[in-house]
Amino acid sequence: MKKIVIAHGHSSIEILHSLTPLILSAYKKIEWKWKFLDYKISNLFNQEGDLLILVRKYHNINILPEDISKDFVKLKKNFSKIIYFDDSASPSMIDFDILSHVDSYWKRALFKNQNLYYQKMYGGRLFSDYYHKNFKVIDNKIYFNKIANNQTNFNKIKIAWNIGIGAYPLNNNKIFTNFYPTTRRVVSALSTISAFKLIYKFIKLSFYDVQENLVKSVDLKKKLLRISSRFTADSYSRSVGFQRQLALEKVENIDFFLNGTINKKEFINETYSVFGILSTFGWGEICYRDFEANLGGAYLIKPDMSHVDTWPNIYKEDMYFKLNWNLSSLDKIDFLFDNINECENAINTSRNEYLNCIKSTVPRCIKMINEVI
Repeated sequence: MKKIVIAHGHSSIEILHSLTPLILSAYKKIEWKWKFLDYKISNLFNQEGDLLILVRKYHNINILPEDISKDFVKLKKNFSKIIYFDDSASPSMIDFDILSHVDSYWKRALFKNQNLYYQKMYGGRLFSDYYHKNFKVIDNKIYFNKIANNQTNFNKIKIAWNIGIGAYPLNNNKIFTNFYPTTRRVVSALSTISAFKLIYKFIKLSFYDVQENLVKSVDLKKKLLRISSRFTADSYSRSVGFQRQLALEKVENIDFFLNGTINKKEFINETYSVFGILSTFGWGEICYRDFEANLGGAYLIKPDMSHVDTWPNIYKEDMYFKLNWNLSSLDKIDFLFDNINECENAINTSRNEYLNCIKSTVPRCIKMINEVI
């Protein structure tokens, strides 16, 4: 019997997204022995098994490479194979110091152009580098991404899944929707005591609800001709948050854009009633809002994603409205209201892609593990 150990740090994004396929797989592939543990509570170095899947443990940029190396020397004594799941937001973020120590390195998304990994980017991201160079944006604290070298083994780096896989609130009166922030905290807390049977039941139910939602076709003719732009530019470095700030300035006085702040439940309900959702980049290109738009049946309006490869990939040419990174066309997109059939087709194509990924989540996860062990 293969023993699989999944070590996590119990954040809500881990439990409700990054670990979701692993949790579902653990109750499907019962001939394997699965163990989930919190490395902030349990001693990871006392564990052993055929495979260790280590999630986001070394996200802190202040950890020294030599300390990481010492950890992996210890871990390799107890595990036959090791996967590091780097679920950081941006495809530019790869810790090449870790890559040499593991058998596989999983990411949410990757650059299509591998040569980009040899380039230093201001702010650590391709888009922050763009705004630094083209809009002269300067950060208070300058940061660059780590870069590859001639010895980098890119064959180890695999796309796992992004935050589209996971539990999402819908426009219903279930507890998860009505008390979304609280429920996320509760589920995260349950993981610290290894209550994964309860977490599994919750995630399985959420997955069922999402599938039931996605099988329904969208009728844009019943929607308000409005575009939701409910976001802020707070809590980001200047170069990373500049795209959001630029977008907010452009839409501030345009009537068909809905801006300002509303609570989470109100926002989710709004996604079901409006024509479109404007979703700018956050710390990375892929955002919750992208999939909330998809689930709400709203047309996704987003800066160009053609540089990114990911799964689920709802960013193909016929699935969203693509903006230039200078956002020059943002204040002129009301022409979309006169092209309802085309926009509706894009939404339904995107939802079908998303649905197929949801259905194949567990087989994909098990296949990826099998490729390593």
